[in-house]
Amino acid sequence: MGIESFTPYFSGIMLIIIGIYGMVKSYWGWKNHEEPIKKLALTLLISFGLFGIVGGVAVFLTVLVNPDFWILEAIVITAGYLILANEALDILEKLKKPKREHPKRKIKCSLPVAGILKSREEAIILLKAIKNYSGLPLLIVGREHPNEWRARTRIEPDEYIWLTRVEHKKAVSPSSLHVLSGKVIEFIRENPGSVIYIEGIEYMLFYSDFKAVAKFLFSIRDVAMMEDAHVLILANEDTLTPEQMAILKKEFEDVDVEKVLEKMMGPALFGAIPSKRRGDINASTEGSKERSGAGKEEAEEAQPLRREEATEEGR
Repeated sequence: MGIESFTPYFSGIMLIIIGIYGMVKSYWGWKNHEEPIKKLALTLLISFGLFGIVGGVAVFLTVLVNPDFWILEAIVITAGYLILANEALDILEKLKKPKREHPKRKIKCSLPVAGILKSREEAIILLKAIKNYSGLPLLIVGREHPNEWRARTRIEPDEYIWLTRVEHKKAVSPSSLHVLSGKVIEFIRENPGSVIYIEGIEYMLFYSDFKAVAKFLFSIRDVAMMEDAHVLILANEDTLTPEQMAILKKEFEDVDVEKVLEKMMGPALFGAIPSKRRGDINASTEGSKERSGAGKEEAEEAQPLRREEATEEGR
């Protein structure tokens, strides 16, 4: 008797063993879980019974009694397959990602749909308060490496986009405003009521003209208005011309950080902030020096890149 003669018996035994094991595991799953896991476990129990126990017995009957018992094999295997497949498809349909209905959330600070912040210090203070007291999703578009941003500000945004030409999974080139716009708009639509903070406008202007940058900002503002989101940009006269600032201010309003914080945190919590710290929010001298230095630093960093692009275009 060759090994081929033992194959059907081995197959039948394995089917029965797998069936018993599967039924036991399915039973405990059915006993210890709630719906919909409970229903899936019951379906698996029945399928293992058909595939394994009845299928294994049908193999022995086919070999030992009558070859016509293959019909029983075909029936139980088909039935087990249909039951399992139907339940799996039903669960997949139920788990299909539904269109999310986001509640329209308004935070107590009454942030504007589109606002201008004139110093990075003010921006960091406001973003910390937004993250700690509003619970709204936060997207940052910044010039720093994501890890450096988190280490310096101690703010953990829900999403961070690094504005740079360096290859990085979180990076978007400042010359690819359409890509940046797509990512920001996608975040807003997936998180209505969210807060978007954008800095590095001066850096964008080294690669695109002001008209293109303004269109980018205005398109985001329009989407934010539809989704009850808030767009905050860092812009000031140290890095933009008066004409450019005037155009932006037609769509973005100045943010009074102190008033926003008081409304967001409430008078009691805001009053607990040391007066010196509150005074720092409105101190413009130090902030102006910092902004001016930051603007020069970004300009010096971007100029070689700009010259490189001009050389490439000349070629």
